[in-house]
Amino acid sequence: MITLPGSLKKILFLLILLLPFQRFPNIFFERPEEAKEVIGLRLFTYLDELSFIISMMLVLSFILLRPSFYSLNLKNIPLAKCLFFLIAVSVVSMIVNHVPVLQGIFGIYDIVKNIVVVYVFAALYWSRDEFLTMIGWIKKIVMLLAIVGIIAEILALYGEIGVGYLVALENNNRLGFYRVQSLTGFGNINYLGMYALLGLFLIYATTKNSIKKFSSMLAVLCLIFLTFSRQAWIGLFIMLVLTKKRLIVPGLLIPITIALMTLYGSESYDTETYYRSFTYLESVRLLRENPIFGAGAGMFGGLASILFESPIYDDWPEYFRDMVNRIGSIDAFWPVIWGELGILGVIAFSLIWFSFFKGLVWMSNWFKKMGDVQMYNIGRVLKYYVLALFVMCFGTGLNAPFVVFTFFGLVGIYISLYRQSRVQLKDTHV
Repeated sequence: MITLPGSLKKILFLLILLLPFQRFPNIFFERPEEAKEVIGLRLFTYLDELSFIISMMLVLSFILLRPSFYSLNLKNIPLAKCLFFLIAVSVVSMIVNHVPVLQGIFGIYDIVKNIVVVYVFAALYWSRDEFLTMIGWIKKIVMLLAIVGIIAEILALYGEIGVGYLVALENNNRLGFYRVQSLTGFGNINYLGMYALLGLFLIYATTKNSIKKFSSMLAVLCLIFLTFSRQAWIGLFIMLVLTKKRLIVPGLLIPITIALMTLYGSESYDTETYYRSFTYLESVRLLRENPIFGAGAGMFGGLASILFESPIYDDWPEYFRDMVNRIGSIDAFWPVIWGELGILGVIAFSLIWFSFFKGLVWMSNWFKKMGDVQMYNIGRVLKYYVLALFVMCFGTGLNAPFVVFTFFGLVGIYISLYRQSRVQLKDTHV
């Protein structure tokens, strides 16, 4: 079993706890762009990128030094074959579409970097106590975000604080409420809802005291509601129904509310004015033009296409061209995949989600078989959250560090503990 220095685990542990506040400094600036002008804050903004690269280099260095002892255990991670298939499709897509090498490589890196986090965490020898401690801290952070968000909403409704800091701008409110962004900063409302969703079910699965569990879940549910994030609400519906099938009837209130909010809300979904509608339409156009391999890795929708000035945006209306450059993406994941990689890319990434789900089903059932109810319950949360992330990718991008880095990190630790459990059982029978 691989054992790397405890300092690397502490760095990763701290990273998980800091990521939700990565954009928190932005609330002190009138415009989010101003925060990027401060070097220290800019580095903090790229904390996840730097930490991942450094962690991966450390893991690989140990493998090179002692290959007989250290290993990424590629064969034992559920998604390995699917990930290789996705990379192969991406490379062929680059070649077919004559994408510049650096642009294509960066494009591939941008769509797989968060998933590869699983390998970094799974390569480390984690203890059960470390896993539960990390979950405990995630629950505390979610509660902090919930409390601050609820207080901010109350104060905003009474006109005691300005909008645009802990709650969204006035023109972004829904059903008479402000959309809460709490301490996660500008542009993270949907991701806050998804992070709170993960925290909600971790509280449900791991909190023993019934009063503490009920009060904590109620606060987090309020936070999810106040984000008015449709993908978070849909994810909540999916996870509620799968966790407790008897909740399907009351749970139907969620999709009904979403439908009413969409039909009777003040937002316009006209492709000439609504950014997401326009980018969806463009992604479908690219898919029709290149159905098998798409427009090429790094050519559309992601950061690589912005940095390398993809010609696809040349014919866009100026407003949308400015939007994609300012945001750095089209803010939706699946349109990037079918726009860049075509049908084969969609199949490859769908297989990755399926392999995650299937692997977590297998591992959680193993813990159930071993009589470890707590680990089984955590595994159920992780496997159902895979489906919530699948849905999230239709509404936002996948590159939200405090959501996906946290989730894939937890999955990596879960895999590590599963492998240890298998080894220990094998040793007891020798």
